[in-house]
Amino acid sequence: MNLKMQRNSKPPLTVAGYCFFLAVVALPATLSGQDTLTLPESYRLAEQNYPLAGQVELLSASNSLKIKNLNKNYLPQLTVNGQATWQSDVTQVEIQLPPPLPAPEMPVISKDMYKVTFDISQSVWDGNVTRYQKKVETMNLQVDQTNIQAQLYQLKERVNQYFLVVVLLNENEKLLNSTKSQLQEKLGELEAGILYGAVLQSAADALRAELISLDQRLDELRIERSTAYHMLSDFLSSDIPETTILALPEALIDDPAWENRRLENEVFNLQQTRLGIMRNMVTTKWNPKFYLFGQGGIGRPGLNMLSNNFEPFGIVGIKATWIPWNWNANKNEKKILELQSGIVKTQQSAFDRNLKVQSDRDLGEIRKARAVLGKDREIIDLREKISDAASHQLDNGVITSSDYVNRLTEERQAKLNYEIHRIQLIKAQLAYLFNQGKL
Repeated sequence: MNLKMQRNSKPPLTVAGYCFFLAVVALPATLSGQDTLTLPESYRLAEQNYPLAGQVELLSASNSLKIKNLNKNYLPQLTVNGQATWQSDVTQVEIQLPPPLPAPEMPVISKDMYKVTFDISQSVWDGNVTRYQKKVETMNLQVDQTNIQAQLYQLKERVNQYFLVVVLLNENEKLLNSTKSQLQEKLGELEAGILYGAVLQSAADALRAELISLDQRLDELRIERSTAYHMLSDFLSSDIPETTILALPEALIDDPAWENRRLENEVFNLQQTRLGIMRNMVTTKWNPKFYLFGQGGIGRPGLNMLSNNFEPFGIVGIKATWIPWNWNANKNEKKILELQSGIVKTQQSAFDRNLKVQSDRDLGEIRKARAVLGKDREIIDLREKISDAASHQLDNGVITSSDYVNRLTEERQAKLNYEIHRIQLIKAQLAYLFNQGKL
């Protein structure tokens, strides 16, 4: 029988959630040669081997390079410029002297001009623009890395599904083997009775037919079980032998108060912090900027505009820039960031509400599973008594072999229902913890 594992859209962990993990034995870092696999170890393997995990270091390396580039804003900036021009007119100086004095000869400036310069600029104060740019990049890194951690956390939900399916298949196989042993034992008794003519051959044949049917179901179950182990191995990217025992935790939750510890919630908070820094960075655009600069080069003309020769020249100074009015562009940028902050708030509120609804549903499933399990125990006790009575009745010829097989099947089904409900209880508890970020 397959257990249908319903997928919850968003799952998390609380203080009570840590308790059941304390009861689980910690495993070695690798699966080679180990006989037992726990859920916490499965979570670790899933996160460790998932391709997305490698992005954390890549993002960190990328951010480091971005910060290095921003730090270069504090270093001198050197540029080389070349220029060749022709102009339609040039400066002319005419000096008229009273006769008979001759007019002095003035230099004639060429209309084609050339200049090669080396310019150096050193920021003295950039209005804190670079400082806030670095803060934004740092927040970008935190948002991206936390978002990846939130995505990796989602893997736990799928691990729970694969893990619990394997556990149920193992329990079902145990019950089938137990029933098979009972039938084989009863068949031995009937065959002894056949030898003495006390039991009909048809009674033993009915049990043999049921044993063949059980073997058929066991073959199917072993294939399903093998497939489930392979799926779990593939998802964890680790070789998990089919002999591995999956240790199922007994998570105990006494209807604790609602608490959202999901990493997505932290992502929303980091996004709000980033938007606050970006608003402050907009203000820096109003700040004046101060620079030291220097220029050296050669040109025709040089600094002496009346010289028609190539001459070297140099200039040093300090420069200030300030834009007191930019047509409300900065004000509009702040309004845009405020609107984005409102969007993030609504997303966070919707996320929190959905988790609350899911947690209420999970608590309902927990209460229902607990109530059903209490009745399952009573049903099993009664079915065992009925099977024992049917066994004696078969020995005395009061009922047929088919009747006995039916009673035995009903007992096995009652026990299987108990295991299904037990696993469903653990599934609901894990979903409750997952939805609140406590796994």
